[in-house]
Amino acid sequence: MGAQPSIRRGIRGWLDERVALGPFVKAIFLRHMPVGLNWWYSLGSACLLVLGLQVVTGILMALSYAPTPEYAYDSVRYITYELPFGWFVRGLHHWGASAMVVLVLLHLISVFIMGAYKYPREAVWMVGVGLFLITLGFSLTGYLLPWDQKAYWATTVVTNVLGTVPVVGDELAQLVRGGTALGIVTLTRFYAIHTMILPLTIGILALAHVALVVYHGVSVPPGLWHRGVGKPGAPAPEPAPASYQERYAAFKAHGPRFWPGIIAEDLRVGLVVFLILVGLTVFVGVPLDERADPTDTAYIPRPEWYFMAIFESLKFFPGYLEWVGAVLIPGLLVLLLFLVPFLSRGEERRPFRRPLGMATLAVILLGLAGLTARAYMLAPPAEVTEYGVVLTSKQLRGRQLVQQEGCRSCHVIAGEADAKEGEQVKGPLLDGIGERMTAADVHLFMERPKVFNPEAEMSPLIPLLTHEDVDAITQYLLTLPGEALLAKGGTDERAARP
Repeated sequence: MGAQPSIRRGIRGWLDERVALGPFVKAIFLRHMPVGLNWWYSLGSACLLVLGLQVVTGILMALSYAPTPEYAYDSVRYITYELPFGWFVRGLHHWGASAMVVLVLLHLISVFIMGAYKYPREAVWMVGVGLFLITLGFSLTGYLLPWDQKAYWATTVVTNVLGTVPVVGDELAQLVRGGTALGIVTLTRFYAIHTMILPLTIGILALAHVALVVYHGVSVPPGLWHRGVGKPGAPAPEPAPASYQERYAAFKAHGPRFWPGIIAEDLRVGLVVFLILVGLTVFVGVPLDERADPTDTAYIPRPEWYFMAIFESLKFFPGYLEWVGAVLIPGLLVLLLFLVPFLSRGEERRPFRRPLGMATLAVILLGLAGLTARAYMLAPPAEVTEYGVVLTSKQLRGRQLVQQEGCRSCHVIAGEADAKEGEQVKGPLLDGIGERMTAADVHLFMERPKVFNPEAEMSPLIPLLTHEDVDAITQYLLTLPGEALLAKGGTDERAARP
């Protein structure tokens, strides 16, 4: 029995001499933490856990992913629907991307509120801001990889906005796209950045961030820091030592070790986050739109929620000034984040005694939340179902044009007409038109009505509309069921109608 401890000591001694395992374990796991920490301090560890999950799931998906326009979509479909547990791996990766944004943002906000960016942790804050930007970079570059409609057109909007930047816009857009339009070079560049450049960068910064946190220690809660720490059982706090280092050492002297007390709290928070991701994967699933179609200009792109505020801000600027909302204003906000430790240099860390900083944070967060909410309220639905048919983007555009051009003033469409009471509609019934005419005939009728009926009063829709618009109307009309199905009620989902 006595041989086993001897063997363990021998192994530990061998490792201590060659890789300095003992000092490493002592510095990381056996270090004392300041008193007064709560679960808010576990957000940083939760970020690291989700980052590790993203690395593992990303590697597993990369084993089956083909980064070419011809096979990217098919490989993602294979991962999602055919590869054993592929849906689970992709779901964790998809929802983990959103979790990373949420956790890093919450971590930055909590650090700002508690004033933990102040001396001596200015560099910790700046590296943390860099990690937040790389997290957004992961989301942006990974967005294109499924090569579906949503990915293709949202990325097209982003690269087009870059083209509006004065002087260097065209060169910047071509650099990102690798040409004049999205294609194989774009997908290859985004894949390389997503799987090689950004992982290397975030790995370096994450190690630097952890090393700085270990070196400077975790900040003390602001109220406790200014009140001072008392001896165990003593009602009154001790007098504050003269230097910061002596004062911080007093808080560490009364605090627990990182192992096992603090790390247990970190693992509990991480477990909660992981279970939420599993729940979203199992019960909500992971989206996959139709295959990217560069000719489908009717598609309405919808970015992920964390970019909705930027997309909504573009509406407040004319086309040639879109770069102000998409590049300049976000760039100034990022610069402001980096400069926070130098703009707020005082020793006061209690949030209610820093009204200017708290007011600035509130304005920024309310502005971003308001833009995001406005974007969701005004955005058209991502999916519309009529009579059991999920409308494509082109059919959705056609339905919009039917409403916009007042087609129901002359035709019965989906059982409805806008003719005045007592008046008879002039045009033919369009319900079930796909049972009576081909798509080519419907299209030709709208371009040249008198070909089918020399006495038709309808004016040609071209050149009032483009050929693409007429084709969109045609595709929508072909989805309308006949009168018999309408009379039975069909599977109409009226809530989807405008």
